[in-house]
Amino acid sequence: MNPDMYKKLEDTIKSRKDIFLLTITDHPDSKLIGSKALLHTDGKLFTNYHLPANLKQRLIENCDKFIRKKHSGSVRFFSNDASVECFAEYFPAPLHLIVAGAGHVCEPMAEMGKMLGFYVTVIDDRPEFANRIRFPEADEVVCESYINYFKNIDITDKTYILLLTRGHKFDVLSLTELLNRNEQPAYIGMIGSRRRISGVFEEIRQEYPNESFDHLYTPVGLDIGAETPAEIAVSVMAEILKVKNQKSGSSLSEKIKKYAKKGFHEGGGTWNKCTS
Repeated sequence: MNPDMYKKLEDTIKSRKDIFLLTITDHPDSKLIGSKALLHTDGKLFTNYHLPANLKQRLIENCDKFIRKKHSGSVRFFSNDASVECFAEYFPAPLHLIVAGAGHVCEPMAEMGKMLGFYVTVIDDRPEFANRIRFPEADEVVCESYINYFKNIDITDKTYILLLTRGHKFDVLSLTELLNRNEQPAYIGMIGSRRRISGVFEEIRQEYPNESFDHLYTPVGLDIGAETPAEIAVSVMAEILKVKNQKSGSSLSEKIKKYAKKGFHEGGGTWNKCTS
């Protein structure tokens, strides 16, 4: 692949946007076989190959279905009476984990987020906390006010936000900015004691009396008795995966026990089914 095209593909993924790599796999003109192009989700095509204008347009038209369905696949179509086959390879944008508040819990959160394939951003308004020395594994470390950051950051259904700020007022400011946005993230988790959380809701409710807060998880994490920063990170990331994968979060062994109590035994068909 042309170096410029590779750089364009890499930059698009880093900017957290979906993109498709198109490859001509069959064409009467053998010189065009293997030609590549990048198709953005807004329908724009980028290529350094000398593809005929009609072929470019037909690629956009026929690969639109892959953009809508968000998956890879092959398609055959006609361009100037020539039968053409193209393979569209889908490169999805990475999930974006934003950790607001660069305290002790943030460090294992950022490490675990990267381990699980998230694009990780750490945001804090204190330069002694928000720096590369403390977070070398993060994709971004931003030293900025929470208000400005959440006012301008791109938010999609692939955005997961953790509010681990150092105080009640910063939670209120961050939540207010997020609620002012038209876009909703997949998840907002907020750390804090019940008293602190009650105080946040008391303030937020005054301005947003009809808000459902369906995507707000607080106290954050699953109930596993987490105490240390690393344990809290495990608890929180488990909850994020639960939301992402739309699962119950219950112990897998509970499913086995339910069948075992009914008299099923290991090796039987139902046992294999419930463990697969």
